[in-house]
Amino acid sequence: MQFLNPINKLPADAEPAERALKGGKLARKKHFQHGSLFKRGKKNKVWVARFREPVIGTNGETQFVRRSEIIGSVAELPTRRDAELILSARLRHLNSANYHPRSCCALREFIEEWKPQILPTLKYSTQKHYEYVIETHLVPAFGNLQLRLISREAVQNFLLLKLKQGLSWKTVKHIRTVLGTILGTAEIWGYVEDNPVRKTKLPRRGPRTEKKVFTPEQLRALLGALPEPSCSLVWLLVLTGLRIGELLALRWRDIDLKSDVLRVRQTLYEGHFDDPKTRTSRRTVPLSPKAIEILAKLKVDALDSEALVFRTERATPLCRRNLANRQLAPTCKALRLERISWHSLRHANATLLDSVNTPLGTLQALLGHSSPEITREVYVHSLPAGAREAVEKVEALLIWDRR
Repeated sequence: MQFLNPINKLPADAEPAERALKGGKLARKKHFQHGSLFKRGKKNKVWVARFREPVIGTNGETQFVRRSEIIGSVAELPTRRDAELILSARLRHLNSANYHPRSCCALREFIEEWKPQILPTLKYSTQKHYEYVIETHLVPAFGNLQLRLISREAVQNFLLLKLKQGLSWKTVKHIRTVLGTILGTAEIWGYVEDNPVRKTKLPRRGPRTEKKVFTPEQLRALLGALPEPSCSLVWLLVLTGLRIGELLALRWRDIDLKSDVLRVRQTLYEGHFDDPKTRTSRRTVPLSPKAIEILAKLKVDALDSEALVFRTERATPLCRRNLANRQLAPTCKALRLERISWHSLRHANATLLDSVNTPLGTLQALLGHSSPEITREVYVHSLPAGAREAVEKVEALLIWDRR
C-alpha cells in the first residue's frame, strides 16, 4: 500500500497557525481539523483516514505532513459514524492546545510507526523476513541514529561491512531492500528529503556456489529409509518440483487424479496460508504414475475436498521444521549423507529435469519461475505434452523396478 504524503510548508501568512502550535488562542479554532475518511479495497474493505500532522523538518522548521492510516475494517466499523469516532479520538491530541510538533525521529522510533501501517500490506512470510532483518541488522546499526543523519556513505559502508562479515550477496541485497523500503516511506511521509539507499550500490555478484544435489542413487537410498510422512513428501518434491510450502498447503480439491494433475493455489509458512510466491507460481503440474500412486493411498483417509493432503491427527498443517529435524536430518545422518533442506529437493527435481533434456520453457513452467511474457506464452502452450513426458523421465531415474 502506498501513501501520498507530500510536505506542504506553512504559508508566509500562517502566523496564526504558528501561534496555534504554541498554544495560542487566536488560531486554535482555525487549525482544528476533522480529517477525512474513505473506503479502500474490494473484498475486505477498510476505512482509511487522512489528516495533517505538524512535524519539525530537517531544516528545523515546522511543516505539515499529510498522513494516511488504516483505522479499521468495514466489518469492524460498519457505519461512517463508527469510523468518525475512531478518527476523532486519533486526532484529539493533534487538535489539543498543548500539542507540540515532534522532531525528526530516530530510525528505531520511526520503525515502530512504520510497522503497523506497512507490514500488514505484505505477505506473511515477507513480514517475518522484514522483522528478522530489522531486529538482526538494521536496529543494531542505525536504531539510535536520527533519520536525517543516515547518509548514503553510512549505508554504503554498512552494506560492504556485511559482505566482509561473510553474509551472502543475496542476503545483503535483501537487507538493502528492507532498509530502502523503510527510508523510502520516511521520504514519502516527509521525515527525510531523500532516500539515501537509492544512491548505494552492491559490488558485482561473484560466481554462484554450486548447490549440493543428491544423485539418483542417493535419493533412492534416502527414499528407502525415510519414515512417513517425510517419505511421501520427498517423493512428491522430487517428482513435482513444488516448493515445500506449496506441497504442505495442498488440499484435495487441488488434486485431480482423473486428469493426473495437481494445481498450486496456496502456500504455507509457519502455519499461515498465503498466495503463491509469484503469479507464475500459481500453476498446473502433471503427475507421474508414482506420484499418482502416493496420492491415491493418501486419499483413502481424506476427510473432504477442503482437507489438507498432509496434516496432523488434529487436521492441522504439518510443520516443515519439525519434520526436517525429526525425520529428514536423522535419516541423512544414518545413511552418512550430507544434511539437505526441503528446498534442495526442489533443486534435485530441476537437475533431474535438465538431465533428461527438458526444454527450458517447460522446466520454467513446471517450477513456476517468473519469466518474460513471450517466453511464458511459448512454454505454457507446450506444457501438456512436454511436461508429462519430462516428469515420467524423472520418475524413471528413481525407480529401477516397476514390476
